[in-house]
Amino acid sequence: MENKKLTTSLVASFLLATNLYSNDTNQISSVTISSSLIETNEKDATYTTEIYTKEDIESSKSKDIYEFLNSQTSLVIAPNGGNTFTQKIDLRGYGITDGYQNLVVTVNGRRLNNIDMTSQLLSSIPLESVEKIEIIKGSGSVQYGDGANSGAINIITNGKNENYIKTYFGNNGTKNSALSLGFNNDNIILNTYMDYTTTDGSRNLQSGTKDDNYSRNRNINLIYFPTDNLEVKIGRNFSDMNIKYAGALTLNQYKSNPYQFTTIGWDTEQYFSSYVTDIGLKYDFLRDYSFETNFSNEDKKSMYSSGWTSNYDYKTLNSKLNINKNIYSLSMGIDVFEGDRITSSNTVTKENKALFITGNYFVSKQFSISSGLRNEEVKFDLLDAGGVNKDISLNALDLGFNYKLDENNSFFANFNKSYQTPDLDRLFWWGSFNGYIEPAKVKNFNFGYTGIQDNNKLKISLFYSKLKNEIYFYSVGATQKNTNIDKSHKYGIEIFDKYLINKNLYTSLNYSYIIAKIDEETESGTVYDGKDLPGVSNHNLTVNIGYEINKFSGVLSHTYRSEAYGAEDFGNSFSQKQEAYNSTDLSVSYKYKNLEVFGKIQNLFDEDNGLWINDDQIYPVNFERTYYAGIKYRF
Repeated sequence: MENKKLTTSLVASFLLATNLYSNDTNQISSVTISSSLIETNEKDATYTTEIYTKEDIESSKSKDIYEFLNSQTSLVIAPNGGNTFTQKIDLRGYGITDGYQNLVVTVNGRRLNNIDMTSQLLSSIPLESVEKIEIIKGSGSVQYGDGANSGAINIITNGKNENYIKTYFGNNGTKNSALSLGFNNDNIILNTYMDYTTTDGSRNLQSGTKDDNYSRNRNINLIYFPTDNLEVKIGRNFSDMNIKYAGALTLNQYKSNPYQFTTIGWDTEQYFSSYVTDIGLKYDFLRDYSFETNFSNEDKKSMYSSGWTSNYDYKTLNSKLNINKNIYSLSMGIDVFEGDRITSSNTVTKENKALFITGNYFVSKQFSISSGLRNEEVKFDLLDAGGVNKDISLNALDLGFNYKLDENNSFFANFNKSYQTPDLDRLFWWGSFNGYIEPAKVKNFNFGYTGIQDNNKLKISLFYSKLKNEIYFYSVGATQKNTNIDKSHKYGIEIFDKYLINKNLYTSLNYSYIIAKIDEETESGTVYDGKDLPGVSNHNLTVNIGYEINKFSGVLSHTYRSEAYGAEDFGNSFSQKQEAYNSTDLSVSYKYKNLEVFGKIQNLFDEDNGLWINDDQIYPVNFERTYYAGIKYRF
């Protein structure tokens, strides 16, 4: 309790500090949203955005993407059953259990969503290589289609890598080493990167060992400019990891000793690897026209200690034609995806094929309108596994407008229709086909304000989402199955503010208030009408204060999520609730010429955090104080 009081006092002091300093500032500038079909300045956007530049990322002193997203953004991040390399992500109240399936994640346009219940792999992306992270909220279905109900996260990497070598060490035997190389001339950009991270683990396992793990990433990519109008790129990425999962604990075990091994479940171990090949080109022809096409192939393997092994083959092709005139812009194209899951006994396939068109029209200097349509055909081939083939046709729609009061302030409104088809795991239970699940369909309404001054960026948005057939996993007693919530809704308010207090000091705040309700649902004779969707915190807050002077910099941050119902508590009747999440982090850095020395303490006040699935089924998450320190040499 004393820790929580101290944390609250610190956060309050940081917020108060924004009003106590002079207005001697650097400048905040608006940013171009480059991952959308049509590039748009964030002040002109007709939808809700949350954008982080390379400067924002570097000043956070985060060691990886998951840490940055959890401590700086409005996203909710949690390890997937102890897997810190492939964590779960939620946006706008879809729940930590299923939120990642209602959100599309891309890196340089390549979709990272999977055809089964596996979260997007972000740990393969070195944070230092990220140029920008763009979070699109309540929109994106015309561009990304299947799964873009809450929006999209777009990660854009550097054109040229920084040249450096880096290493750090931390408690629990944590070690990391990384090498980044980049070369460029007038016609070529060549990048290569490799890293290795390992930890001895903190949780005990039933075998008498600990939940140690490792992760390795290697990539090489080439960008070639044969002419001023043509860009050709090719890349190859390899990632592999080995994770040992410690099982859940009872409440008494969690409170008395979260390090202990489980007595209510079992431990498991997984090896995972991914090879990705990317090929693409962009050609600017005439004055206002350009064409882009990108192809990627990913081969994945997942092996569990139980003997269950799956191989995956993903192929993706997207192409678009862009037209940019003075008062309007158009983008039209195709998206094609084919994913195979191959086991020792069968092969199942999910295919997506889509056509889309979107446009922006500037009615005047102050007023702009956007609209877009998408038709997507989804095909399931399940015969080899004893299932039934099925074709589904779905449509997405996006309408929006933006009105600029002046050069610094604007209002926007947006209406979006999106959808989500079931993944392959949803269609089978213990190896047997359980029938098809209806696609989820969502109507999103967004209204917001954007204000960007020289020393302050403020964004406020209101949203309402009306859902039909929200997909979820029902688990009560012996009854377990994947099914749909007939009707549900979500609404909330989101506030982002970054304030430059003076040239050395800044603070930022990201707050969201979210309500997620079940309107109509009856399952196994139980009525869930009016219940809260489990796993959704009403209050989510990240607050930061950063200081930089001469060669020294530091960031103090706090992440808070209010209590919620356990992940499987759809009846809101469990005796235990998901406890509030609190973590205060402190990072420091000192630079001397080409050398940087850095360190970080996470969960400074040693808060006990966990993920509640059911009564007495708790996974410890960021439950201890951890630290690391290292050096980085640029050359």
